[in-house]
Amino acid sequence: MMLLQKLFPRSGEKPYLLEVRASGWMIMTTIAVAVFTDIFLYGVIVPIVPNVLVDRIGVPQESVQRNISIALLAYAAGLLAASPVFGYLADLYQNRRLFMMVGLLALLGSTVILCLARVLWLFIFGWLVQGMSAAVVWTVGLALITDSFSEENIGKLMGVVSSSMSLGVFLGPLLGGVVYDRAGYYAVFGILFGLICVDILLRVFMLERKELKECLGKESSSAAGKSGRMINGLYMGVVIAWILTALESILPLRVETIFHWNTLGSGLIFLPIALTSLLSPLIGHWIDKHGPRWPLAISLVLACPFLVLLRLPENEAIGQIVLLFALLTLVGLASCMLLPSSMAEISTCVAAAEQKKPGIFGKGGAYGQAFGLFNLAYSAGSVFGPLEAGFVSEADGWGTATWTLGLISFVSAIPAILFTGGFLFKKRASIAIDAGEGSERTQAPSEEAGVTVVVAR
Repeated sequence: MMLLQKLFPRSGEKPYLLEVRASGWMIMTTIAVAVFTDIFLYGVIVPIVPNVLVDRIGVPQESVQRNISIALLAYAAGLLAASPVFGYLADLYQNRRLFMMVGLLALLGSTVILCLARVLWLFIFGWLVQGMSAAVVWTVGLALITDSFSEENIGKLMGVVSSSMSLGVFLGPLLGGVVYDRAGYYAVFGILFGLICVDILLRVFMLERKELKECLGKESSSAAGKSGRMINGLYMGVVIAWILTALESILPLRVETIFHWNTLGSGLIFLPIALTSLLSPLIGHWIDKHGPRWPLAISLVLACPFLVLLRLPENEAIGQIVLLFALLTLVGLASCMLLPSSMAEISTCVAAAEQKKPGIFGKGGAYGQAFGLFNLAYSAGSVFGPLEAGFVSEADGWGTATWTLGLISFVSAIPAILFTGGFLFKKRASIAIDAGEGSERTQAPSEEAGVTVVVAR
């Protein structure tokens, strides 16, 4: 009882261990673990879904791919519906921690449903609720990071978030496959409930850094084109989710078909992408220094040929397996820049608009709503990606599915170059005019390189 009183003091009293609980490392650790937990739970279940659908729910084998796509669609629909709602409410009530706890309850509820489901509709509903819980982490959690740290470090911090996600992508399928093969279905969920307990402790212990409210710092450069930048950033969210969730949807069934692998092998197939994305913090550091335009564009261009070449492995020969892992490693290296670049762009757009007109978004700011929109875009990609890839793969084959993903990646590099960090040619035109007039004025830091302000509410 004494401990609870210290952790949850009455209004006006100083919380217990305030400096530790509201510290930057504590907030970052909590959000990183929350992201890892969300993705880990998702990753644990994905590779065992084919077995669950057949063995526990009784779905015919020929309907497995369609129902996998429907399950992923339900997850994306939950994310799609809940993201703008939680983003708006978090900004309105200015209480990130409360909504993080609400998301945790949704996560716990979805895990219980998926653990006990024996009928298809309940299993699909569990995925829907899990998507809603993910909306909180990816909306409120990212807004909390932006509240608590200077804008000049956002790229690096988003890289840490991306690495946490990648660790979940790797360990989830791997441990899920091993435990399912060796100990069965309920042992998998035993691990999940244990991880949720750790997440609960961290979210209860953490406090927000509301005492860090300060005036915004230096003004950014021209705010022209902010809406175009935001639309471009949201479009990048659609593309990233489209490509990643499409691979998650069709790759396990592909390796099961050509390599005859079990759930463990299906989990291991994501290892190259997960490990290469651990480079995201380094990419984030580059983004903080030079802006997200070129990391994003380079990533999309490089990913194109490697996605197309995934069509080459066709049998279970050792050379074919090595080829697939090599191609997935190259896809991972190309794509590890995508998520931190796009999230940094969204954050910088909001910060620049707020500096241009302080208070334009109201007292609560707009980071929750901005990341809510980003999650809305990501959810849209998560809806269309598995649907497109699943139906194309089923109708026209694996090869067609891979080259369509490559085409989407390459075409998306065009708006990334033109609009990320502000319209490319407008910025160059402004520089040319300044040079022609012999202007000696000191320019503010480029939007593309990030806005060095402390944003806290």
